[in-house]
Amino acid sequence: MRALVTGASRGIGRATALGLAGEHDVAVNYRESKTAAREVAERVREAGAEATAVQADVSDPAEAERLVEEAADALGGVDAVVNNAGVAAPDRLTEIDDDQWRRVIETNLSGAFYVTRAAMPRLVPGGDVVFVSSTGGTDGTVDAGYAASKAGLHGLARALAREYGADGVQVNAVAPGPAETDLNEAILDHLESVEFRGHADVDTHLPEYACEPATVAHSVAYLLENDYVQGTVLSVDGGMGLA
Repeated sequence: MRALVTGASRGIGRATALGLAGEHDVAVNYRESKTAAREVAERVREAGAEATAVQADVSDPAEAERLVEEAADALGGVDAVVNNAGVAAPDRLTEIDDDQWRRVIETNLSGAFYVTRAAMPRLVPGGDVVFVSSTGGTDGTVDAGYAASKAGLHGLARALAREYGADGVQVNAVAPGPAETDLNEAILDHLESVEFRGHADVDTHLPEYACEPATVAHSVAYLLENDYVQGTVLSVDGGMGLA
């Protein structure tokens, strides 16, 4: 399998790229962290697979097209896309400005759409798409922009599963709860500083509040490797979604 992983220089994307290494070739996408992305690609090569690091801002449709083309050229094709690139700008509704809203929606949702649209002709037949979402998309946690973008990924996954399932393309999403990433730490720090309503009541039903990125990466790999899962949103949240 030749997989393109967006936002793969750190966090869940990095763990996913490294988790696929050895058995799968990987294109490591990054926006700004060139050194970190190249380090991930080198570790994939050390594990015995082909790898390349490709800079692109997925929120730009032309950049998304170029990303897919460069990944396919470097690896000899693209069989799977893991849409992981994401940002957050947590704030109260009335304090979220237009630029914040656009940045979150265009990166998290539109970016995943652009990359998948560009890659889909290469995925038919028999390819895979996984959207890395969040419990924010199911439970409305964190903030309006982030939650809306992640909920949009769930709808996108199900719609594309219906549209392309007959063509042999599997489309799914994984919705992690808190993970030990820089992004999650920034979100938690902000929510705690403003006493964000409802945040303190959200918890897992396990001893650990947050999981390691590799735990989510393992679930991404499961969705890529299981040939009978379609149109699902796999929660990896420690029971956070329990009523």
